[in-house]
Amino acid sequence: MAQYEDKVLHHDVDGIQEYDNPMPGWLMALLYGSITFAVLYIGFYALAFGPASMSAEYRADQVVAKAETQAYFAAHPIVPPTTQVLLAGALDPAVLEQGRARFAKTCAACHGDHAQGLIGPNLTDNQWINGGLVTQIFTTLAKGVPAKGMPPWGRAFPPAELAALVAYVRSLQGSLPANPKPAEGVVVEPEPLPKG
Repeated sequence: MAQYEDKVLHHDVDGIQEYDNPMPGWLMALLYGSITFAVLYIGFYALAFGPASMSAEYRADQVVAKAETQAYFAAHPIVPPTTQVLLAGALDPAVLEQGRARFAKTCAACHGDHAQGLIGPNLTDNQWINGGLVTQIFTTLAKGVPAKGMPPWGRAFPPAELAALVAYVRSLQGSLPANPKPAEGVVVEPEPLPKG
C-alpha cells in the first residue's frame, strides 16, 4: 500500500471523510481464487464431470462396506451361544449389569435409555424386525443391519459382552416404558426364562 497515495473522496459527513484506496493485492487474489475454485467445483460436481451424484457415491461406499463386513464375518465367524446360556444370563445380576452398562454406552442413543425406541425400534414389546429369539438378537447385534443403520457390533465387542447385552435386552421385554415407539415387525413370543 506504500506505493499508493491516499485518496480521499470529496464528500464528508459531520467532518468524517472516507479513503478511496485500492484493495490489497493478496486480498484480491484470494477473492479471484475463491471464485475460480467455486466455478470449477460446480462444473466438476454439478455438471456431471465428477461422480454422478453424492447419493450414488454413498451407495457405492455402502456396497464396499457391506462386502468388507461380509468378508470379515466369513473369516471370523461368530457363533451365538445357546439359547439356554443367553436366557440364563437374563437371571444373573452381574451379567445384566454388564449388559445395562453396554446398552447405556452403545445402544441408548438409537433405542432410548429404556429401550423404548427412538431412531431404532422399540425393544420392549413382542414385535421384532430381524427376529426376536435370543439367538437371533445376538446375530443381529453381532452382524448388524447396515440397511437400517444398525452397525455390526461383533467387530467391536467380544461374544461374552454381546451375550450380556442380549440378556439385558431380553430382561426388558414387557417392561412397558413411557412413550414407547409404535411396534414394528412381526410378533415373536419370547422364550420363557429358566426357573431358578
